Amino acid sequence: MRLFILSIVLLFPVLLSAQTINPDIYKKNIEILYDAAAKGFNEIKLEASGESPDGNKKFHAARKVSGASDVYIDVDSEDSHTYYAQFEAEDLESAQAKMEEMVTMAAEVVAEKGLVRKKGTDMNYEGYRKHTLEYDSDNIDLMGKYPSFEFGILKGSEPVTIELVVNEPLWK
Repeated sequence: MRLFILSIVLLFPVLLSAQTINPDIYKKNIEILYDAAAKGFNEIKLEASGESPDGNKKFHAARKVSGASDVYIDVDSEDSHTYYAQFEAEDLESAQAKMEEMVTMAAEVVAEKGLVRKKGTDMNYEGYRKHTLEYDSDNIDLMGKYPSFEFGILKGSEPVTIELVVNEPLWK
């Protein structure tokens, strides 16, 4: 009995840090988030929950992505809504592999909506690298009519954290 309790105590932290993503549920969540973003997140925005790290209004979200440790909706001073989901990883190497898997699955879902995978830079992410899924056009007015997705590993985060950001269309 003592061995059983000892093994539970030793394994408990590992179980907490090992968030798994169910691919089928994750893909369905991405589809739902795309549709929710297209409608300004009104269907999934719940009560206010304080202030976001950027100092904006923060709201609970009714939709949590499979494997996420935290989700919320940020509303800035111009009433733009952004959905944030954070995923924890054990180390930078596993975070990079997990993020690659997440981006690939999400890209499969939103490809039929005209979104393509691109890479960009962001000061908040490790190596200043982020992956984006956005409407494939050089016309900013056309691009601004569609939701977009960003993925990056938060620089200096402990535990190592992958961030998924879903932006509502700029032109509503």
